[in-house]
Amino acid sequence: MTVPEDLSSVILSPSFAVLTTEHQCWTCAAVAFVSALWVPRFVERFDDSEELSIPDPAVLRYVESLNLPAKQHITAVAPWMVMATTKGSGTRYLANHCQACGALQGDFQLFGVDGPFGLVTLEKRGTEHISVRYVDCAIEAAAGIAQATWIDQISAKALQPT
Repeated sequence: MTVPEDLSSVILSPSFAVLTTEHQCWTCAAVAFVSALWVPRFVERFDDSEELSIPDPAVLRYVESLNLPAKQHITAVAPWMVMATTKGSGTRYLANHCQACGALQGDFQLFGVDGPFGLVTLEKRGTEHISVRYVDCAIEAAAGIAQATWIDQISAKALQPT
C-alpha cells in the first residue's frame, strides 16, 4: 500500500456534496455505504500562502481536517465517515467504515481503479448508482484532490436541488 502524498495544501470551496454508493466490505463482505466529498470548484492554498483558483470540480481524498460546519453536515448524512489512522499509511484522515463490522474502508481502495469511486468501475457502471447530497455550506479541508471525467459527469446532478 502506498502512503498518500504530502498534503501541504488547504482546499476551500463555497459548497460541496456528499457522494454515496454501496461497497462490499473487504473484511466481512457486508454491503455498506461509502461516501466521498465533491466540490464544484475550489481554491488550493499552499503553505507559502500561494493560492491557486481551480474552476473545475474535484473529489477530496485523505481529508486530514475539516471546518466544523462542513464536518457537522457530513456527520449528519454519512455517519460512517470518521477520523481514523490507517495501518498501511499511518495517516489520520476522514475514512469510511463498514456499518456491519466497523472495518476501515480506506481511500486507497475506494479510489483505486477497481474501487467504487475508481476510474475502471465508473467507466463500466457509469455514475447512476452514486447518490448526491448537495450541501450549501463552505468547506475548508486539508486534503488531496482527484479530478477525472466521472467527476465532471456528476456535476449537473450535484448542483440540482434535492
